[in-house]
Amino acid sequence: MSELDNLIKEISEKLQRKGEDFLGSKEALTITITDQNINEIISKNKVVLIDFWAQWCSPCHLYEPIFDKVAEKYKGRAIFGRLNVDENPKTADEYQVLNIPTTLIFVDGKVVDSIVGAVDETTLESTLAKYI
Repeated sequence: MSELDNLIKEISEKLQRKGEDFLGSKEALTITITDQNINEIISKNKVVLIDFWAQWCSPCHLYEPIFDKVAEKYKGRAIFGRLNVDENPKTADEYQVLNIPTTLIFVDGKVVDSIVGAVDETTLESTLAKYI
């Protein structure tokens, strides 16, 4: 790959992570959670769902559209974010995330529930509904 190709790929990935495409901006359904911003996000929001995932994880990619669909339905009532465990190992270790995908639900800054595995929309919604 040429240096230009690498630059284009990097810019495309950054735009995609921000929920934007080249045709124009669209509001992101999920936010990127990192070791650096997790504490601020979970402390400043009433209900937060975090999907712990990795690029190489096939079930994580199967779960992504389900997580996005529920994020869209519950927009304004909960914050939905994704944390890449390979890029943010400190947080994955802190919350003892051993399997992915894992979704942790935080209420008032504390973990109140977890879902391990690529669950269906109904399961994710019914678990979330207990805290909304």
